[in-house]
Amino acid sequence: MAKERLYEWLNREMITIAYAMNAHEVPEYIKTNLKDELRHYQEEAFRRFQFMQDDSLLAGISDAGFQRKHLLFNMATGSGKTMVMASLMLYLYKEFSYQNFIFLVNTDAIIKKTQENMLNSQSNKYLFNPNGIFIDGEQIMIQAVENFPAVKDKNTIYLKLTTIQKIHGELSKPRENGISLESLEEEDIVILGDEAHHFNASTKKEKEEETSWENTINKMLYLRTNNKLLEFSATINMDDKNIAQKYSDKIIYKYDLGEFMNDGYSKNVLRLQSSENDDEKMKDVLLLSQYRKLIARENGILYFKPIIMFKSSKIKISEQKQQEFNIIIDNLSVESLSKYINQRKKTVSSNSTLYKVFSYYLEQDLDSIIREIQEDFEARNILNANEKIMLSVDNAVLLNTLEDINNPIRVIFAVAKLNEGWDVLNLYDIVRISEGAGTTRTATDSEAQLIGRGARYFPFVYEGEKSYQRRFDNVNSDLRFLETLHYHTINEKGYLANLEKSMNAVNLISSSDETVEIFETKLKNSFKNTTVYKQGNLFVNESRATTSEDYSSLDKFTIPKEWETEYIGSTVETDYQGNVNDEMVIQRESEFLHVDKRFFRKALQRNPFFRFSNLKNYLPLLESKEELINSPQYFNGVSIKVSLPKGQHIADLSATEKLEIIDKFLMYCEEKIRKNYKKEIGLKIFKPVPIRDVLKDYEIVSPKFQTGQVTQHILPYPMKGKDWFVYTHAIVNGTEKKLVDLIGTFVQTLENKYEKVYLIRNDEKGIRLKLTEFNGPRGFMPDFILYLENETFNYQVYIEPKGQHLESNDAWKQEMLYEINGSDIEVIGENEEVRLIGLKFYNEDNEREFINELSEKVNDGNSLDNLVGLFTEDI
Repeated sequence: MAKERLYEWLNREMITIAYAMNAHEVPEYIKTNLKDELRHYQEEAFRRFQFMQDDSLLAGISDAGFQRKHLLFNMATGSGKTMVMASLMLYLYKEFSYQNFIFLVNTDAIIKKTQENMLNSQSNKYLFNPNGIFIDGEQIMIQAVENFPAVKDKNTIYLKLTTIQKIHGELSKPRENGISLESLEEEDIVILGDEAHHFNASTKKEKEEETSWENTINKMLYLRTNNKLLEFSATINMDDKNIAQKYSDKIIYKYDLGEFMNDGYSKNVLRLQSSENDDEKMKDVLLLSQYRKLIARENGILYFKPIIMFKSSKIKISEQKQQEFNIIIDNLSVESLSKYINQRKKTVSSNSTLYKVFSYYLEQDLDSIIREIQEDFEARNILNANEKIMLSVDNAVLLNTLEDINNPIRVIFAVAKLNEGWDVLNLYDIVRISEGAGTTRTATDSEAQLIGRGARYFPFVYEGEKSYQRRFDNVNSDLRFLETLHYHTINEKGYLANLEKSMNAVNLISSSDETVEIFETKLKNSFKNTTVYKQGNLFVNESRATTSEDYSSLDKFTIPKEWETEYIGSTVETDYQGNVNDEMVIQRESEFLHVDKRFFRKALQRNPFFRFSNLKNYLPLLESKEELINSPQYFNGVSIKVSLPKGQHIADLSATEKLEIIDKFLMYCEEKIRKNYKKEIGLKIFKPVPIRDVLKDYEIVSPKFQTGQVTQHILPYPMKGKDWFVYTHAIVNGTEKKLVDLIGTFVQTLENKYEKVYLIRNDEKGIRLKLTEFNGPRGFMPDFILYLENETFNYQVYIEPKGQHLESNDAWKQEMLYEINGSDIEVIGENEEVRLIGLKFYNEDNEREFINELSEKVNDGNSLDNLVGLFTEDI
């Protein structure tokens, strides 16, 4: 067995220089055949699978103690594991010719959900491109089957959706024309195991039936050498010795709930800790839920229906609480509600959600509020999802379509945590019914899992845009409550201690509602009285809409005139770790690929992106497909250079191998065209913006997370007495704080040279001074602007603190900052004395280089921090 876990080994291997030179990328045919874009972590999961299937890396994988037949993706609930499955199905079909897939789960509920995901192109939960799946110009069908046909149709993926219980029964007692181990021996299969932790009961303890389930999966897996088992689960208990032994060499990717929440793909989770009075909690959550709906409406969000779930310990208690809730709704009156709100407002913290909610209602017409509440929460809009009636078809449909516009349900009463596969997105309040509730670790483990499931993000449309990530974390806006799940619980010390342990176990980030802080900063009066504020300008570059001429040739999309690719022959010498021998790498020769135009047309036909009707969207001046092939502006103006092992020549390649090279080139072109198709592009012309118009007071909302690990906390730092900083507080993270402190150390030196020295925090909540990428569409807000002014000249220095781990992704920003220093920058309405300066990114590791560069730009090369070297320069 491997000495370390597979995902840890991959963490290291996939950032080596050798691998980075030829890193795997998600193929374009995957991207175009999925309805939505893969998120960064889904792409990472996919790339890791590519790595494990790469034959050139097989020796290194094996020598490290790993295999690629059985792998597990340990990804958080709600992170879109099924999307990864869908992409892997297409990849395995296209690259390895797999046609038989078995989707294996523990419950029928997940089967129904997966039918919508994989097979129903009319469903809003369908994962593939609803216009069809096309690979190499051919349409691919996904067909549901009970047994795999002996004679396969071309361009067809066969998918058997089943439970472990059902397939175990089928294989134990085969029926005529049914699936059997004998029939599975004929062809390679891929088993996709969802919620795979259910398959491991026999790994943890011996039980005859459960052992046979696990054995059934293993029998299928080892029928043929090329069979694969790809498991997916959010819940793998690696603290269990037997589970750890089984999966240490199989977990290919680990993306836990904490990472998922930190990346903004979930709701925020806040705990409302109150008394054990269930009646009080019911009234509170009723008002909070309706508040969310009303806030959404006030902000132009037309359909927003927040769901409440009441969790009880027993069915009898759940039914009783449902009756009590109905009574509360029926008995609402202006007098009773007004009295309740006024009393409760006195008992909650002034910076809590409930205080804001109560204050809101006291300013409303309670009579109309009550009428709408009684209509929304009438008995028929309440679903009791307990065990006796959970199997009701009507209830199952309602429970799994809660986001639908015609689904009236607002409240769910339940005992058990809702089943895996239940992926409702608009659950916003979970209320723990106090009566009979357990306080043990087992009870709180169940609650933590439920909270994690409820934290899935609801992608509502705001100002015409739908987002799948939180947008209002640091905005002082009521819209934050549309991105927040509240867990209403009891304020009991022992219970809360266990709940926190349970949340930590799944890395679920939550905080007490009362600990959300609002940090405020204002422009200093001393600064507002200056001529810089009253008359000064900052500068942003202009942009323009693109025209047809911007897309008149392939080079407009940064496609080079000469494209080079490496062709690796069928036999390559490798070392014991699977690395290509250095001498072999050196001994390569390049030749240009020349093919008949008919051959190139065939390659174009294989890729649906290059259909003329589609290309016209990106190349509006293109007149015909013949022009695409014959014009020097397009493909007749490029060449393909192929690097071959020494001794091998283009003439030695088969027609299929040549076609594969062209396919690869066309996929490269497609990616470049898609990526560089833009609606506006930035210019190197900078216009003045009055400082008094853009610098504003602003607020940032910052949760104090109590569990999980959050880096780079944003905190306020008083800047009293530091007139060079224009705001009363610097609201910054750790790296930004170090930059502010650094500037502070040589402010005196700057003030000796300049009459006016100001550091301006360019926060998106404050001034939103955004630059637009030169000749590109991306926006960029440098975090700080250093303003330096004398009687005769004015420097404005754009500064961006950036952690090293982010530098590669934001390399275009660094390039833009350097381009700002160029002689081709035009500043409108200003003379030569205005100069805009861009610097290298700042971080602790390059602090010396940053100081030297700033010193060179604004202090005539003299060191700003007066650092004197030990040695004199050689003469």
